[in-house]
Amino acid sequence: MNFIKNLFRNHTDYQNWYFETSSVNYLLDEVFTGPENSSIKTRKLQLKKSRKWYISNITLWEMFLTNNEERRRELFDFSRCLFYKDLMPSIEELLINYINNGLPNIEKRYKLKSKSIFSTHWKKSCRNLSYFFEPEITDLKRHTEYYRFLGEYFVKTNNGYVLKFDEKISLDGKELEMENIQKSFQELISDLSDKEYKKHEQYINLSFQLVLVVFCYGINFNQQITEEFWDKIGIENPNDRISYVVKKIPDLFYRGPISNIAKMILLQADTKSTRGVYFDALHSVYITYSDLYFSDDEHFDNLKKTIKDPNMLKIKKVSEVI
Repeated sequence: MNFIKNLFRNHTDYQNWYFETSSVNYLLDEVFTGPENSSIKTRKLQLKKSRKWYISNITLWEMFLTNNEERRRELFDFSRCLFYKDLMPSIEELLINYINNGLPNIEKRYKLKSKSIFSTHWKKSCRNLSYFFEPEITDLKRHTEYYRFLGEYFVKTNNGYVLKFDEKISLDGKELEMENIQKSFQELISDLSDKEYKKHEQYINLSFQLVLVVFCYGINFNQQITEEFWDKIGIENPNDRISYVVKKIPDLFYRGPISNIAKMILLQADTKSTRGVYFDALHSVYITYSDLYFSDDEHFDNLKKTIKDPNMLKIKKVSEVI
């Protein structure tokens, strides 16, 4: 009877536990250190207890950026034995689903299963331990260029990182139409009083530019998904896309996945590399979509203490609870 019940369990019966990259490293180095601690048995036990231990394509990408080949393979082999066979949806999938659902204040729970980059290969590698994959070096370099682009235009301030807004930016040899972009920005803040704008100035500037870069220009891990969305809308020019977002879905700047990314970037006014800041910010999106969120990074502990949001209570420092 229990077997039949397990076959037909609904996705809402499961708890979704997300493990950010630092927690994966901690588990490998400090918890699963001997044969008596089996990652495969742990996964089976957690599923039996209705818990899905998730990672995402962001986690995998950080693994693939590990320079030491032996360590890179060790992390991969460990992860495919411990974590769930489906990846968390990509940032782009979550963002587009959020838009399609009408940008709700509280999203209805739905099945979390990515269909984007790495997802098919990841499932295959979890089921077949002799199967191994890594991204092509050309893809790795291409995405690295994206982060160099962000690194070039991210500027550290006293309160965190922002994107330069008053200088010409060239992407793929094309200059952003800054005059039109400025008009869209002015339209976005036109309903705010001077007091409201001053209070939230840095956040609004950053969220606006994240929407521009991540969603309108498609500088993300799954550009095809973003382009498919815009194809359906019928807007090809990225600079026209930001105008559409301001006019049709302005709440996107203030809540949802983009909001988490912006808050995490603003929180980190330290000497950490820009790529590290950006990866942390992308991981932070999954706080909303998980029941528990595990990290061993102090920045997430600070996020929990700083941001007044019930979702932040999900954050657990893995070294203190496991």
